[in-house]
Amino acid sequence: MPKKPVSDAPQGAALPANSALRDVFGQNLRILATGESSISAACRALGINRTQFNRFLTGTAFPRPDVLYRICTYFGVDARILLEPLAPEREPRMADELARVLHSMVDAPLDFRVDQTLLPSGIYRIWRRSFLQPDRAMVAISRVWRDGLVTRMKSYEPYLVNPRLVEMSRPPRLPCHGLFMRAEDGIMLLTMFPRTRMLRFSYFRQGLAGFGSLFPGYAVLGRDHTEGMLRGSGAVLEHLPAPVSGLMGLARATGFRKASAVPALFRSYLMDKSPI
Repeated sequence: MPKKPVSDAPQGAALPANSALRDVFGQNLRILATGESSISAACRALGINRTQFNRFLTGTAFPRPDVLYRICTYFGVDARILLEPLAPEREPRMADELARVLHSMVDAPLDFRVDQTLLPSGIYRIWRRSFLQPDRAMVAISRVWRDGLVTRMKSYEPYLVNPRLVEMSRPPRLPCHGLFMRAEDGIMLLTMFPRTRMLRFSYFRQGLAGFGSLFPGYAVLGRDHTEGMLRGSGAVLEHLPAPVSGLMGLARATGFRKASAVPALFRSYLMDKSPI
């Protein structure tokens, strides 16, 4: 006997038509988008083509499950936006409130933008002493670019896992996003990890041993202390001038390294026991 389809709808209740679902979703997405600085900025953050986004708004198209997931995560809502109309006066997003407060706190003459001459857009390597394995260093490939007035960073870093459970030469990668701001005598980087409250603060200054492409500094992990684990470590941001050749090879070489495998130019700086 063939199994009957399982449904959460009450017995005898009519299921909503696809067109009705698209209409509800489009109306809700329009409400959510009103809180953004611009539709174009929202599309860039979501990784969605502007034309496709407009089709969602008008109810002529519906997002794939992975795209729907990104939309729900970005706007801080759940999948009920498919079925239930949102109230036009929704609760403000934390990001919007943070931007408002920062705007009111910072004096107008101060400019926290990071100039291209100080930190050019492009591909970088981040070298840092491992928080979990203090006798090793971590290296990751990062992209730095300008998003309007903001300097952003995206990287895939070796995940902080128990080294006894994972082969250190092939650790899992965790995507992370960062924002650069101009500091009094250098630059600061706030790094965030998706779906976690893990935060990392880093400070860099330009120039190491006469090389303007190297930015030495330190990184501090925003978490409680764990036995045998560092909360602060030395770090170096290395700009790879364009065009970057052998990028795939550089990406495969990321991960954890023994101290002896760290370039001698900044080995002692990275492995300093008191970098701050």
